[in-house]
Amino acid sequence: MCRFMKFFTVFLCTLAALLSSASAEILHYTDADGRKVYVDSPHKIPSQYRKITQQVDVVLMTEEEKLASQKSRQQLSDDYLRKQQIRALEKKLEQMTTPVRVLGNQVLVPVSVVWRGRKARLHLLLDTGASMTVLHKGGVSSLNVSSRDSSYAQVAGGGLIKTERVVFDRIELGPYRIENKSTAVIETSGPQPFDGLLGMDILGGGRYNIDFEKQQIIWAPEKYKEFTSVLEALKYPETQSVAVGSDKE
Repeated sequence: MCRFMKFFTVFLCTLAALLSSASAEILHYTDADGRKVYVDSPHKIPSQYRKITQQVDVVLMTEEEKLASQKSRQQLSDDYLRKQQIRALEKKLEQMTTPVRVLGNQVLVPVSVVWRGRKARLHLLLDTGASMTVLHKGGVSSLNVSSRDSSYAQVAGGGLIKTERVVFDRIELGPYRIENKSTAVIETSGPQPFDGLLGMDILGGGRYNIDFEKQQIIWAPEKYKEFTSVLEALKYPETQSVAVGSDKE
């Protein structure tokens, strides 16, 4: 694609120079889409069109043809720019959503934790009632983490559990990257359907919506909606034109 665009740009510059003189002689051939393509040398005609077109005409471009050619080049440039914008927006919207697992009324969110260059991917239970994020030791056992300090916390029922404070290099959640995050790591008894609790110390940093039907989290929902509207306008400009015309009426 880059080589094509480079060739196309050079071609346009050459063509512009040729068109500056009303009497300039140029060659043209018809491409696969039925469009006339103008060049200043037979050698610049792609080989596949040399075989198809046995005779290449020498022509003088009229003013009308010049305007049509300029309009065609502008249209190609606009279409290319619009496609680039569409791809960028689609990538951005993808980054603003995170697939989740829904078990009854429980939402399990994928979270990655990084310790000294090693990464573990966990599923944490979204808990808006938890003031801080807590990880199960079994979920990060592959990282061989070491704690800064340890203490004991009381759990429901009055029991005590040992907690260790681990400062991870990074915690990755959707589009967010939280550096040097201090997190509690606890021992658990028996298998668990999740690897810890995702608390408000992380969730409180940004707005989000949960789409239970699609089983995904939408981060910064207002921005997501705005970007979605822009993407629709870029993809279907004719629909937007109709809508604007209807509003005027």
